[in-house]
Amino acid sequence: MAVTIMLDSLNNKYVMAAGRTLLVLIYFIGGLSLLTGDVPTGYAASKGVPAFAVWIGFAIKLFGGLAVIIGFQTRIAAGLLILFTLGTAFIFHPFWVEGEWNTFWKEISMIGGLLVLVAVGPGRLSVDERDKG
Repeated sequence: MAVTIMLDSLNNKYVMAAGRTLLVLIYFIGGLSLLTGDVPTGYAASKGVPAFAVWIGFAIKLFGGLAVIIGFQTRIAAGLLILFTLGTAFIFHPFWVEGEWNTFWKEISMIGGLLVLVAVGPGRLSVDERDKG
């Protein structure tokens, strides 16, 4: 009971904003490689992924991550990150390959967090909510 009261007293708009940011920070930071030109097309090519698809993937990471962080078109951005992550899980970290099991399930866990974001939205401290008012 005391824990519930304590959690209810937190200002949830800040908790949601922090949670959104922490959830997608790995995508956004990875997507910054797009700006430096340091996109690992060689590794992706070894997995059969064409270079243009890698560039699109890094753009999704950069712009999708940024959109979620600021809370702009959050549900759509989270949906794109889900599709991206599902692809990377099966292409680059298939659970049936030795040594990839743990990374595969980390990717699937990220999808779980993104699904929650799709379900509940960005919270009050976001561009999406500001546009409603």
